Amino acid sequence: MPGIGEGGAVRLTTPFFNIYGVITLVGGAIYSSLLFWRKRVLPNRVVGNILIAAGAILIAFASTLTRLGYGEYLYLGELLAAVLMFVGFRYAAKPA
Repeated sequence: MPGIGEGGAVRLTTPFFNIYGVITLVGGAIYSSLLFWRKRVLPNRVVGNILIAAGAILIAFASTLTRLGYGEYLYLGELLAAVLMFVGFRYAAKPA
């Protein structure tokens, strides 16, 4: 492919894999949260899954900003996303 350097084809395909990964993670967390909310059981898992989804959206947004040239926000986004997902996991895993 003209104009694409070494490894360029891989760089062109990664956004598609990342998009599906984010949709799967966020969609799964929200779906799980809605199931627990509808059944009115384990409210800690509702909150925990929402925090996990928020962390996944945050890191996806930070990665998108990096791709658009605003790389200074990546590490802050990674830190906040990791904290949100860890707190969400701990919250969802605690006994009701």
